[in-house]
Amino acid sequence: MTVGIVGLGLIGGSFAKAYKKSEHTVYAFDVDKKMLDFAKLSGAVDEELTFDNIKECKLILLCVYPDAAVEYLSVAAEYISKDTFVIDCCGTKVKVCKECFEIADKHGFTFVGGHPMAGTQYSGFKYSKANMFKGAYMVLVPPKYDDMAFFEEIKTLLEPAQFGHFSVISAEEHDKIIAFTSQLAHVVSNA
Repeated sequence: MTVGIVGLGLIGGSFAKAYKKSEHTVYAFDVDKKMLDFAKLSGAVDEELTFDNIKECKLILLCVYPDAAVEYLSVAAEYISKDTFVIDCCGTKVKVCKECFEIADKHGFTFVGGHPMAGTQYSGFKYSKANMFKGAYMVLVPPKYDDMAFFEEIKTLLEPAQFGHFSVISAEEHDKIIAFTSQLAHVVSNA
């Protein structure tokens, strides 16, 4: 399978390493060209993700901040294959899901909101690791909630990351829960 990864920080880098370890082809895009070159040299990425090769991807993971995820998808959408699944990995879901569901519907591919519940106190590609998601929860915000075959396909696409649990929730409920369990903790620690 060919996977496209947008953003090579801690999360995107860990996905890249997990998929390469499982012998998949990884294309990646990062605004920092030096980071992309380093990821290629390290063996985590095969090639740069471009509008010319994005159609080859069965899965695209948007591992950037919410506004950047929406912006990237709005520009790339016309080049994405109708057989492709796009999953964002942003920490908030309402805005991203609303806008990305509309973009996907307009262009005929599948978008699923996602939030991998894993990480470290460090950020950046240099702290990424292939087993970052092993046993972790992956929260999904799907466009439809009543299709078990659809969920099985998503789980299969994400199998190289080795998530231990999947949770399905609405974007609104996700953001409400995350505001108290994660974002509030960040505010308190920074105070």
